[in-house]
Amino acid sequence: MKKLILLTAVAGLMSGVVQAADVATPEVIINPNVRFLGHTVPMNGSDIYGTITITPVSADKTKISAEFKGKNVAGPMTLVMNHGRCNDPAAKVKFPLTNVVKGKSETVIDIYTPKMFEGDILSYSLSEGGKVVSCGDVQ
Repeated sequence: MKKLILLTAVAGLMSGVVQAADVATPEVIINPNVRFLGHTVPMNGSDIYGTITITPVSADKTKISAEFKGKNVAGPMTLVMNHGRCNDPAAKVKFPLTNVVKGKSETVIDIYTPKMFEGDILSYSLSEGGKVVSCGDVQ
């Protein structure tokens, strides 16, 4: 009888160890094929328009790529992401991005992609000489 109890106790402990080892650990899955795409619209009489692509890179990094077309996109022009709607004077800069040169900009920022969208509306604006020439909302 003592052997049966001891055997049952050992088997119970072993199954507990096996169960503990089988517990899955949380994993962050990054899918670089999931992208957020936005289109900018010309502002203040410019003909500059473009697209913004937001791509997850890792658990704590996000790539923001921009491409602009129109006259005078040689740059450098200031590109930022804001809290608030496009062309809202109360919008505050959330992420300064790499200047646009020859119509292109690419920036990797230290943030988990979904966190970018928490809180206020997210927009982006392109400025030249302190004047917004193109902007758009992230939808």
